[in-house]
Amino acid sequence: MVKKRLIPIFLLLATFLYISPSFAEVLGIYFPPGKRAHRPIIRLYKNAQKSIHLAIYTLTKNDITRALIRAHKRGVDVKVIMDDEKAENIYSDDEKLKAAGIEVVKDGPLSLMHNKFAIIDGIIVYTGSYNHTKSGTEYNDENFIVIKDKRVAEVYERQFQKLWEKYKR
Repeated sequence: MVKKRLIPIFLLLATFLYISPSFAEVLGIYFPPGKRAHRPIIRLYKNAQKSIHLAIYTLTKNDITRALIRAHKRGVDVKVIMDDEKAENIYSDDEKLKAAGIEVVKDGPLSLMHNKFAIIDGIIVYTGSYNHTKSGTEYNDENFIVIKDKRVAEVYERQFQKLWEKYKR
C-alpha cells in the first residue's frame, strides 16, 4: 500500500524536475557609486571572446571606452548603439570608438536611447540604470546586474538587433 502511494508522488516529482525551467545565474549585483564601480564591466569586456553588443545612453568613462577598444583589437565583434544627442556632447567617446574601427549607431532625433545593457558572447547580459560616465561611476546612485543565461541573452540580442537595424544609416 505504501509503494502504491510513492509511485504517483515520484512520478509527479520527476515530471516537475524534467519540465522545470533552469534559472539564470546571477554573476553579480552592483550599486555604484564608487571609484571602481565600473570594474565588473571592464572585466566582462576583458574576458569577452566573440562579441560585445552595447546599447547605451551615454559613454564618457574613458576606462570603459579603452576596454571596448582593446576587445575590438583582440578580434571581438564590438557594436555600440547610443543616443544621438548625448553623442554630440564634447565628452562623448563615440568618436574614439569610431576611430578605433568600432561600429557605432546613433538613434534618431525623435528617439531617446535610454537603454543601458550589453550582451557579451551571446550568454552574459548586464543591465540596469548605470550610466557609463564618471558621475554614474563615482557620484550617482545607480545599479546594474550581471546575468549568465543563454535564453536571457537571446532576448536582449534580439532587441539589440532590432534597434541596430532601426538606427543603422
